[in-house]
Formats: sequence, C-alpha cells, structure tokens
Amino acid sequence: MEIPVELLNTIWYICVYSLMAIPLTLSYRISKVLNFAHGVYVTLGAYTAILMSAAFGVKLSPFLAVPAAFLVGASISVLTDMMVFSPLIRRESNPVTLMIASMGAWIFIKNAFYALVDILQKRWMTSLFYTSPNIDLPAQVAIAGVELNTRLLFVVSLSAISLFLLGYFLTKTRLGMALRAIADNLDLAQISGISRERVMLITWLVSGGLAALGGFALSLFTYVSPELGDQMILQVFACSVIGGLTSIPLTFVGAVIISSSENILIVFLYRYLGIELSFRPFLSFFALLSVILIRPPAGAGGGLPYRFHLRGLSIQKKSDS
Repeated sequence: MEIPVELLNTIWYICVYSLMAIPLTLSYRISKVLNFAHGVYVTLGAYTAILMSAAFGVKLSPFLAVPAAFLVGASISVLTDMMVFSPLIRRESNPVTLMIASMGAWIFIKNAFYALVDILQKRWMTSLFYTSPNIDLPAQVAIAGVELNTRLLFVVSLSAISLFLLGYFLTKTRLGMALRAIADNLDLAQISGISRERVMLITWLVSGGLAALGGFALSLFTYVSPELGDQMILQVFACSVIGGLTSIPLTFVGAVIISSSENILIVFLYRYLGIELSFRPFLSFFALLSVILIRPPAGAGGGLPYRFHLRGLSIQKKSDS
C-alpha cells in the first residue's frame, strides 16, 4: 500500500507551518509586536544541526539536535527582545515603530549570520549553502505493512509533542496563565502583581525556540540556505493571519488550509486547469489577502466588513444615547 505523495507532503507542511506560525501568533498576542525577525529564528533552527554535524564530522542524533535548535532560537529571540523591543516598549513606542524595529533586527541578524556561514564554509572547506543536516535516522520504517518515511514520523511526533506541551504550559501552569492574563488585559494583570518583563522574556524564549524547531523540521526534507526563513515567511504570516494573530487553534487551522492549498489544491488546478505548480506561493498570498479584506486580524485596520462593523457600532451608540 502506497500513500499519495500529496497527502504526505500536506501532513509534513501542516507540522512545519504549525511550529512556525503558532509562536508568531503567541508572540504577537502577548507583546503586540509583529515580528519580521521571526523568519531568522527559523533559519537558525535549520542551521543548528547543520553546523553541529559539520563541526564534529559525525551523524547527529535528533534527540541532541532538537534541544540545541530550541536553545539557539530561544537565545537569539530573547537577545533581540532585550536589545531592541524592550527598550522601545519602555519608551512607549507605538506598534508601527516596533514593527519597523523588527525589520531592522531581521536584516541585521540575517546578514550577520550569512557572513558567519560564509566564514565557516571557507574555514571548514565544506559546503554550508544549499545543504541539509546529517541526522542519524533510518530512511524507512514499516508499520502495519506500510513503508513510512522515518523523518516524516519524527516531524509529526515533534510537532505533536511540542504543541501539546505548549498547550499544557499555557493552560495548566501559573506562568502560562500569567502569559494569558497579560495577553487578555495588560493593566489588570499588572495590578494583580504579574511582572510584564518576566512574561515578555518567557514569551520570546518560547516563540523563538518553537520557530527554530520548525526550521529544524523543515531542514529534514529540503536543502537549507540562509534565505530559508525569508522563503517561508509568507506562508507563516498567512497561517497566523487566518488565526487573527490572536488564536492559536485558528492558526493551526490556517496551517491546514495553507498546506492543503499548496499540496492538494495546486495539483488539482494543474491537472484540470493547466495552472503551473510554480504558482503555489500565489495560493498563500491569495489566502492572506482574502482574510485581511474579509476578516482583518485583531488590532489591524482596513477591510470593508471591518469598517462597516465599526460604522454600525457607532450608529447604534448614537441611537442608544
């Protein structure tokens, strides 16, 4: 029995997009920073295992690569917050300023990492561009008579465990509840004695680490370059925007929608309408634009239905008064 390639690719991309987009939604909901540097954390997570396996010259255990990728992504994310976002937030900068600052952080980190990879490539005399990590995993495993890709099973397990632990952390622990309290009502949470600085630190740590895990999961199936995060950022933002930039469950739904569009819908369009497979990114852009026009994310302006809704509220308030 052979499983269709389109279905396997859909499952794989659902896992990857979830690991990348859910932390973006989490960080925006709590910090209100639309972080364009998020793609850099994805790239760093993908390269962590590559650099480790190249440095030691051995196959790397996935159980060592996963925590290493998480720590690298979390560290750079926290460092970005400490050096860029926190000083601006203390000065009460508006969201537009924070977004522009995130663009600056994105460009700086990306180019600094690009230079580092180039230096290491020349020193180690090995290719570090368009490569993949040397992970110690067998190619196939047989389950109930069906040959399955071991790396796919690993990615599915990694995403399921990571998202389960994130859900448990947010709903069952005091620190996770503090994060939700800051996200729901900042002023009331601070009056209750919750430290905003501590919550922000944990938020960036978790979001950066999970994004890096998404990059590592992606590197198991494709060649990696320092442009990896930039190539994925459109799909990641599309998933988060479908979730309104506030809802983690809806962001997962967004990952399902975008992944299905890119792997199943595009094949249907190619077979029956002759649309080339290279138009795959257009589907993500179309989904992103449609959601922005029909149901703008929380805190975002624009969108005709959104404007009419506000107009209706204002008319109702005038009639009530």
